[in-house]
Amino acid sequence: MDGALTPKARSFLRRMTAATGGGMFIDGFVFATFAGIMAGRAHDELRVTALWESLISASVLVGTFFGGLFLGYVTDRIGRRPMFTIDLSVFLACAVLIYFVQEPWQVFAIGLVMGLAVGADYSIGSPLLGEFAQANSRGNRLGLLEIMWNVGYVVAYLIGYAINTYEPGAWRFILAASAVPAIICLIMRHGLPESPRWLVSKGRREEALAILRDQMEVSDPGDVIEEEETGTRWGLLFSKDYLRRTVFACTFWSAIVMPYFALTFFQPTILRTLGLGDSALLGALLGTIIALVGATIGWYLVDRVGRRRILITPMFVCGLFLLLAAAYSYLPAAVGAICFFGYLFSYGIMSILPGIYPEEIFPSSVRASGVGVATAASR
Repeated sequence: MDGALTPKARSFLRRMTAATGGGMFIDGFVFATFAGIMAGRAHDELRVTALWESLISASVLVGTFFGGLFLGYVTDRIGRRPMFTIDLSVFLACAVLIYFVQEPWQVFAIGLVMGLAVGADYSIGSPLLGEFAQANSRGNRLGLLEIMWNVGYVVAYLIGYAINTYEPGAWRFILAASAVPAIICLIMRHGLPESPRWLVSKGRREEALAILRDQMEVSDPGDVIEEEETGTRWGLLFSKDYLRRTVFACTFWSAIVMPYFALTFFQPTILRTLGLGDSALLGALLGTIIALVGATIGWYLVDRVGRRRILITPMFVCGLFLLLAAAYSYLPAAVGAICFFGYLFSYGIMSILPGIYPEEIFPSSVRASGVGVATAASR
């Protein structure tokens, strides 16, 4: 799509960005809620053993693995639009059910299904938004999705912190709170159209042009009509033409989020180990805010300096800070804590890239599948 955007097109893209970003907000939100209840009274009231704590902490990630791996392919087969609503409806049902859990296995089972919906949304939302956005602002719009993930995590952590501190018996509200953004997001998604690029890749050019004309008042569709018309073949991701891209997407995404998931779920415990003592829970909240600040800086820079520079330097800095934090027993307590927060800041800068890079390196016929495989690998 070439040329300046009309007011109607700008309004449409704002709505699409908000509706897609809502899914990312929910992902960060639900991850933090599970961490929040394990840090509060729910741990004792549900009689959570060490084994169940480990399983519950992994449940959303395991569900996301399978959701990204399989539902991304389904999205490429049947379209972005139907899956965009189905996955969030399933998530909303789980958010209501989880309020009534009585046993650890119930939290684990519902967490798995929530993760399936989250994994599907990764594979649906960012490809859909990227297929509407102009190339010169695509990084900015897709980067906002990762900002929303961090915002969701911070908001949920704040809710969990407040309830665990002042009303610990109300821990069920921490779990069920994700129903609120899910309802709002479903309302925003109602009536949004199919991706024109996906339609062209399936030979439905007239439908694609009608959407561009009616929704965005686009007179020149640009490279949209040049989209290759082809069937969806999951194996294409591992063909000689795309294997390198698939490995790259899986590797860099995994390198960014694996340490983050491992460390932030147990952030209060880690910070106590680093010497923060009773301030560990508050320190964990500070850590989530620091990561959000880093993500905001990365979002500001990504269309200005490019993807590679946002990825490479912060990744080396993350490695250095983690190495120093791991040597906490040989360093003053303050130094270990500073290194941990330094890692979170550097992580935040490059954390916007999983929402950008994979969407830009796969063709429309397997874009959701490619994003889904990379999502699965990172989990």
